[in-house]
Amino acid sequence: MLGLIAVLYTVGFTVVRALDGTYSIGNGVPVVDGGMAVGKFVAEGLLPKVPSFAKSTLWNVDLNSLVLTSNLGLAFIAHYNAPSYWKSLGKSASSKKFGTIAKRAYLILAAIYTTTMVAGYSTFGDVSMGNILLNYSSSDKLATLGRLSTGLSIVFGFPLISNGCREGFKNAADAIGLFGGAASDPKHHVTLVVALLLLTTVLSIIADDVGLVAGLTGAVMGSSLVYICPTLLYAKIVGRQSGTDSEDYRKARKNLVWIPFGIFTASMGVAMTLKNAAGK
Repeated sequence: MLGLIAVLYTVGFTVVRALDGTYSIGNGVPVVDGGMAVGKFVAEGLLPKVPSFAKSTLWNVDLNSLVLTSNLGLAFIAHYNAPSYWKSLGKSASSKKFGTIAKRAYLILAAIYTTTMVAGYSTFGDVSMGNILLNYSSSDKLATLGRLSTGLSIVFGFPLISNGCREGFKNAADAIGLFGGAASDPKHHVTLVVALLLLTTVLSIIADDVGLVAGLTGAVMGSSLVYICPTLLYAKIVGRQSGTDSEDYRKARKNLVWIPFGIFTASMGVAMTLKNAAGK
């Protein structure tokens, strides 16, 4: 809940700054020297990059849009915690209830993501960074609180992500016989948690462009978890339950057409993410 509150504050502050004109580069109001009125934070000259809208358009859709697709692939990944969410429903758990909750969650997330993207881009345009909070002035108190809120949301939300990572690693290690089953041994729990924490911390220190990380992760893992793995698993499960010569299995195999699409989306997403990163 604390993480959610921190996220909602950040969303709210980006909307406020998009509407209050403090980052405007010229809103059409004449000033004494004959120029155009600019926002106070732009006038201070403390911004890392001055907002620019030279390339902005409402209708352009090209290969660069795959960068957004890749990021959305990461943004909507919550598969790894699905079993935990199911268990949290207790005795009231049912496919219908779980489906309803998932749909509502996706709609809420879509609204949050869209609001933040529109607010951030309408404020900074072409120079929007992978981490939009880095665009705001160092003298902007609301932005400072936004950075603090984002940090808190990461800290408070980290256990959910860490749990999924840890359990996924343990299951994968056991499946391929890595470490001789030691990964899932309770006596090695602390060692495993510390090792994964150190690894993720080092990577976070080394990586300075969160947009690149999100783009690559979303392109590869997002496409795999959204388009490729579910279709393969579903076909496999139906084949085991109904037999590979059944009508249900033949219908399930039709979903495999998503696999080439997933591979295409992943490869193009990686290529365009790297291209955009190289052009910065």
